[in-house]
Amino acid sequence: MKASGAFYPTLSGRRAGQRVSHAFPAKSLWGVKLLLAAAGLLFCFAASPFSPSAAHGGESGPFPHKAQLRHAEGFTLQYHDTHKKIQVLNPWRGARVTFTYILIPRGGTPPENIPSDAMVVEIPLERVVLGSTTVITFFPMLGVEDSLVGFSGLKLVNTPEVVELIGQGKIQEVSAAGEGMTRQLNQEMLFVLQPDLVMVHGTGIPQFDTHPKLLEAGFNTGVAGNYMESSPLGRAEWIKFVAAFFNKERKAEELFSRMEARYQAQAEAVRGLKERPTVFCGIPLQSTWYMPGGSGYIATFLRDAGADYLWSEDDTRGNMALSVENVLERAKDADVWINPGAAGTMDELLGVDERFSLFRAFQRGRVYNNNARISPGGGNDYWETGVGRPDLVLADLIRIFHPHLAPSHELHWHQRLPWQREKPRREKP
Repeated sequence: MKASGAFYPTLSGRRAGQRVSHAFPAKSLWGVKLLLAAAGLLFCFAASPFSPSAAHGGESGPFPHKAQLRHAEGFTLQYHDTHKKIQVLNPWRGARVTFTYILIPRGGTPPENIPSDAMVVEIPLERVVLGSTTVITFFPMLGVEDSLVGFSGLKLVNTPEVVELIGQGKIQEVSAAGEGMTRQLNQEMLFVLQPDLVMVHGTGIPQFDTHPKLLEAGFNTGVAGNYMESSPLGRAEWIKFVAAFFNKERKAEELFSRMEARYQAQAEAVRGLKERPTVFCGIPLQSTWYMPGGSGYIATFLRDAGADYLWSEDDTRGNMALSVENVLERAKDADVWINPGAAGTMDELLGVDERFSLFRAFQRGRVYNNNARISPGGGNDYWETGVGRPDLVLADLIRIFHPHLAPSHELHWHQRLPWQREKPRREKP
């Protein structure tokens, strides 16, 4: 689907460099001397070790372009004369371990006195294997998708540039067995591919995590924790994590800054609205309804889209385990229901629990799911491209909650669930 209007911006195109010239007419030799003296002072200040430019390495050295983190809380990125240092602080919920990566130029010498548990990685990376789709969208955004040589779950991929490489046989399947969180990696294939880095995510659950076995086998393994961020912009800012391994920080900063500005402009457009529809999320799993906490990124999305999330007062970043009865009691009269699991129709929802018909949002047909873009193998692009484009996710939500503000925007990842058979509806979208 192609969408138009201000609520569906793209990241295509590059900014043209602008050159600004300044003329300083010198009317006398004395004036010239003053200008030269001033210039000398400015040069000395810029080169001073106390200046902000020098503190961050300026634009010199092996890493002239330095990323600054504004929203991400799960990792830090530091620049030194000979290396970069990345620390992943919160790789999974309740983690008591961090991961440290020392990035050095190819052929360089690791710095002295690095932490004993730090991993030294030569950059820029040339051969990468990914264990999930959580960061895959960042590779074509940065123009480094050609570095991908292996992926776990090729059938799940939606990103067009990566799908094309898969079709050309340039990216190999590295799954050994299992599906979803139980999927393991084929180490024999990894030895054949010889990646510079295998990038995975962790859960803290031994039977699901792949990084301990990879590290034991001697593979450079990066653990990305972007799914743990509490804000949509924080999740998207992990593009700078990926960029640091390719010396693509300048590109990452440009892309993220433009996306950030669009996101914030949209959020500002709805911030003062008095009419805010009430909203709830999800679907029960084995009689337990896992409702997003009020301090998590889903709640942030809903607030920034001009909705009144019924559990916004909760301070949980993760999910709350609720009973169906509890959700019915609070959300029975809610205006909108979003993201009800894998449901593709209203009939499927009723098949899960007939009590869903008691929700006013269900009765009025205002149920929207984020599964409008699914790969042939069942991969949901919302959890792939949507991670790196929260501005577009926000545009979808604004169209759902306040359609008059985005009349030209066509829903990208979300769809209003239809009936398999015709049913009278009480309200138009």
